[in-house]
Amino acid sequence: MISIKNSAGGYSNTPIIRGINLCIEKGEFFTLLGPNGSGKTTLFKLVTGQLPLQKGDILIAGKELSSLSSLDKAKHMAVLSQEAQVSFDYTVEEIISLGRYPHQKGFLKKLSPLDWQVIEDVMEITKTKQLQKSQFRLISGGEKQRVLLAKALAQEPEILLLDEPTNHLDIKHTFEMLDLLKKWQKKKQLTVFAILHDLNVASLYSDRIGLLHHGQLLEVGDINTLRKEEQLQKVYDVQVKTQSHPTVPKPQLLMIPNYVTTDGLNDFSQSFTIKQTETLIHIEFNQPLRTISNGVIGDGIQWKTHFCNFHVEKNYDSPAPKKDIQMWLADYHIPYEQTVGMMTAVTLEDMVITTKQLGDIDIMAVVTSGVGNAIDITAKQEKKTTSNIGTINIMVFVDAHLTDGALVNACMSATEAKVKALLDLQIKDPYTNTLATGTSTDSLLIAVTQNGERTPYAGSGTVVGKAIGEVVYQATKEATCNYLERVKKNDD
Repeated sequence: MISIKNSAGGYSNTPIIRGINLCIEKGEFFTLLGPNGSGKTTLFKLVTGQLPLQKGDILIAGKELSSLSSLDKAKHMAVLSQEAQVSFDYTVEEIISLGRYPHQKGFLKKLSPLDWQVIEDVMEITKTKQLQKSQFRLISGGEKQRVLLAKALAQEPEILLLDEPTNHLDIKHTFEMLDLLKKWQKKKQLTVFAILHDLNVASLYSDRIGLLHHGQLLEVGDINTLRKEEQLQKVYDVQVKTQSHPTVPKPQLLMIPNYVTTDGLNDFSQSFTIKQTETLIHIEFNQPLRTISNGVIGDGIQWKTHFCNFHVEKNYDSPAPKKDIQMWLADYHIPYEQTVGMMTAVTLEDMVITTKQLGDIDIMAVVTSGVGNAIDITAKQEKKTTSNIGTINIMVFVDAHLTDGALVNACMSATEAKVKALLDLQIKDPYTNTLATGTSTDSLLIAVTQNGERTPYAGSGTVVGKAIGEVVYQATKEATCNYLERVKKNDD
């Protein structure tokens, strides 16, 4: 649909854009990315014919751009920019109707019934119908941008050029506009050639992207191009980290500011408080820790400050445990958003805390254990697990700097240690009478201060992994023994 061949151009004899080769297919959403001054808007002006080519060719739908009249260009292409200025005092309906100009015939151009139907359709789609009699100059910035989008769609273009159209929109209106464009793209096979300022938004909506650097395309590819951290740092001169979006298979970028310091805790043992009651174990640190957890709340990889283990009754069976914990946290004035929360039916008095110092690294494990619903994960289960007192909740705090991969390693080390403790205690699955590997509702937290040298591994073959395993083994074994002794006392 758009073919750019070895093109160069700019505002003077020295071209800003040099040696650009790019093909944008029909029905594709292609986004041009690059910092200010990289040449994005200049390339757009070359494509629209606002600036002359100094070298190369640009073809629109197979025809040379230079051979197309202004009216022909308007039939093929519409442009939506970040500017929402209109010189004359038009109504919204009059602004949108200007989009039909390329399709009007005759010397005295008038809007036909078909033109009016198109105008009605695009006003409905862009939610500007209620504004149609309003003066354009009196409506809000977001409304103006929707009106200009309606005008562009009324043009019924094959190609829509977007020059940072969401730059002055809030999050809601940005997503509304781009959602609408994606639907139109799919429905009408519209080709979208966009400049978007926000890399994360570009990743969510683009089919392909091009990275423009000093007037040249550094790379053209699918959105996974945005996973190349070193290349992005070269283009934007900012340190970035990529991660996957939690609900769609798209990359998202995190920018790292220069002001971040590496100053850590001076004394790990003085950096937290532990409060214990009959209903709650609450560990609070004086700075956020990097966490990985399968807790009821605060699951996944996060940064958290509060770590809570709530006692529940043996017959607890709520359909909304997250809401329950949120309510309990509010009662204790603990911020829900900064908390990893677990729950257990065991007596919190039987909690065990085990610590270890490994050179400059402090490690602490806090464990509550009940094995009434112990399970052998490898055995076929004949019956449903009962609501016996169970759950092994393990919290491990490490004064070290672990990568995300090392956090996963640490989870494996802790889990291996838990299983070894159960094996050594001969804990069995009550239904299969085979050795248990855990309970059906175990929770695990690894929380690290991110102090010190970056550590990429924390598995059982590493010093830190073995240390994690040692404290978890000791704490799990002791906490399980406490539980078994309490059960025996209650039975006697």
